[in-house]
Amino acid sequence: MNRSVWAALIFATFAIPGTLTASRSAFAQNPPTPEEYTAQVGGTSRIVAPGRFKLDGRRQICGRRPTVIDNQLDDYGAAYPGFLIMNQRLLKRVSTPVKQWIYAHECGHQFRGPDEETADCFAVQRGRRQGWLSKAGLEEVCQFIAPAKGDSMHLSGSFRCEYMRRCYADPRVR
Repeated sequence: MNRSVWAALIFATFAIPGTLTASRSAFAQNPPTPEEYTAQVGGTSRIVAPGRFKLDGRRQICGRRPTVIDNQLDDYGAAYPGFLIMNQRLLKRVSTPVKQWIYAHECGHQFRGPDEETADCFAVQRGRRQGWLSKAGLEEVCQFIAPAKGDSMHLSGSFRCEYMRRCYADPRVR
């Protein structure tokens, strides 16, 4: 099972008997700490203290949650309850607004739960409020995810873009 699916399954369900391998099933019952995660995945993974993770020189904050750097993660980012996971190797390939949206999306899971569309909305509204996501930046995000086909956890990229545009334009966001 790939790492991002593993993280999503843990975050979304915490336990579905028989769906995880034996070495990871303990995490299904008790989500791992950042230390347990880095010990499990090994390699060059490391923990960055809350508020110390930077994207293109810009500090990223997700409350008091640390960020785990895991460059072997098969996605740009993921979330476990209590911490975020970022793949800096993949993040190097995308623009700053897309990087920040990815981080904010994973942070959205921390505050709003496993629903992908809710995390998308959280990310674009946070970006608008904090001033790092412009309409042009949102279009970069949409170009990034537009090709994505839907799966069991995500709607298609074009649907997600339309939803994010509505969230971004919501006049209640200040």
